[in-house]
Amino acid sequence: MALDLHRKYIEKKQDSAPLVPIKDIINSKYYLDPLELLGERSFNEPREVDESEIGSPVQEFFRDGVVFLTGGTGFMGKVLVEKLLRTCPHIKHIYLLIRSKKGKNVDQRLEDIFEDRLFKRLKYEVPKYYHKVSGVAGDCSLPGLGLSVSSRNTLINEVNIIFHGAATVRFDEHIRVAMNINVSGTRELLSLARKITNLKVMAHVSTAYSNCNRLHVEEKFYDPIADYEDVLKLISSNDDQTLQDMTKEIIGDLPNTYAFTKSLAEDAIRREAQDLPILVFRPTVVIATYREPVRGWIDNVYGPTGLIVGAGTGVLHTYFGDSNMVTDMIPVDMVVNALICATKETATNNKDDEIPIFTCSSAGQKPIKWNDFIEMNRRHGIYWPTIRAIWYYSFWATNNPYFYALLNFFCHIVPGYILDTLAVIAGQKPILMKIYKKIDKVRDILAYFSDKEWTFTNDRVLALWKSLDSQDQDIFNFDINQLSWEYFSQAHCLGLRVYLVKDDIHTLPAARKKWEKLYIAHIGLQVFVCAFLLYCAWAIAYLILKLTGFM
Repeated sequence: MALDLHRKYIEKKQDSAPLVPIKDIINSKYYLDPLELLGERSFNEPREVDESEIGSPVQEFFRDGVVFLTGGTGFMGKVLVEKLLRTCPHIKHIYLLIRSKKGKNVDQRLEDIFEDRLFKRLKYEVPKYYHKVSGVAGDCSLPGLGLSVSSRNTLINEVNIIFHGAATVRFDEHIRVAMNINVSGTRELLSLARKITNLKVMAHVSTAYSNCNRLHVEEKFYDPIADYEDVLKLISSNDDQTLQDMTKEIIGDLPNTYAFTKSLAEDAIRREAQDLPILVFRPTVVIATYREPVRGWIDNVYGPTGLIVGAGTGVLHTYFGDSNMVTDMIPVDMVVNALICATKETATNNKDDEIPIFTCSSAGQKPIKWNDFIEMNRRHGIYWPTIRAIWYYSFWATNNPYFYALLNFFCHIVPGYILDTLAVIAGQKPILMKIYKKIDKVRDILAYFSDKEWTFTNDRVLALWKSLDSQDQDIFNFDINQLSWEYFSQAHCLGLRVYLVKDDIHTLPAARKKWEKLYIAHIGLQVFVCAFLLYCAWAIAYLILKLTGFM
């Protein structure tokens, strides 16, 4: 299967001739090469790494390593797999826990993972990667992780490093589902880890917001608001509707089932994993890649990404939130590099009796306000419009509920109904109001985070960076102090366009022409609205003057 996957890539590579001449994409007005900006023109030449070649300390830690990864089909998991296969040449094998989904079996889903453009650099630089990765059928929500006897025995006998990243990250997930995956799944993995013959280390990926009922969070365990064993008993003895009705009471002052269950999972580790070589890794809001393997890659619209994509496509024009607030964001490649190094550090140098917690955050060293982040992305993103845009960029964030209601009515509801009606008349499917209703739902879900700022202590991650030698710092960069939001924004919108929206660079000439037309329409609409408002003001003033006898 893996060999077929590699052959399929070679065939695609041979047939990937540009659809339009590059001179039509790069010109005096748009002088940047989009693929160069993304980093797709700077891949290293492939080379065979001899078995005797000594790598950096982190690379040598993974020599002959057999990794078991849960969550490998997810956002962070894909970046972690790519990084390990590309930069750790002597790694022996990676097993990915994969469940069947949408009628696809494990092999088909594994194949789908490597179809992602994220792996383009890996396929070019390390073309013989495919024999080092395979899928294992399982499911974190099932007893025993849903593993077969033979798969379990293989993992017990071969694996020595575990990354546990599987989780449901939906904020509004039903509490039964969230508990089964995030808590019971973690406990099942601890049980498996305890049986593994040569376990070096296990890394549990949590979230910095697992204790978001506190505005200052340190790198330590906190007492949860409930006992996970009591909650599991409650779930087993009640039906779904009863649990749904009880959820707010169960989660207490935490905002959603995600934060609640991640908090309980950490408590399970504190109570049940004292005998294991384990660490807890807490990233803040994880966003697109900063530098590698390409810039601006992401595969989901959670958090800040959804706002940028919505505004850039002309769908989203207003949002309720304080734009002067600092949101703690961190690029996913820096998160993965820190996770890899923290894993090696815990396995080789952890002399404390307590389980170490590493918080990967940026706001303490490189804070950025929402309005600055949005403006940077607007300024750079304007050069990379998408052919799928429905209107020109116009976006206003406000924390005034009355002003937001006014903007939402005139910028979303009115045009949404008008355009959906026109779509129906034209025989097309109306979608805008459906999108705006989803946006309203997301706004309600995220309301808890719209007016709060958190501070996260990240001393361990900062110390970890300083402890690396120069070679590892070059290969596994996560230096928060060198993070530049300007640099990130230069390629962010282009990355979203190419990797998330799936709008290839060859549509850029047509997209730019469409963008200019949308700009003219936008200015025309503004002139019309201003003229209409002036006319209304004049009519009202004229009527008042006439009624009072001044005219």
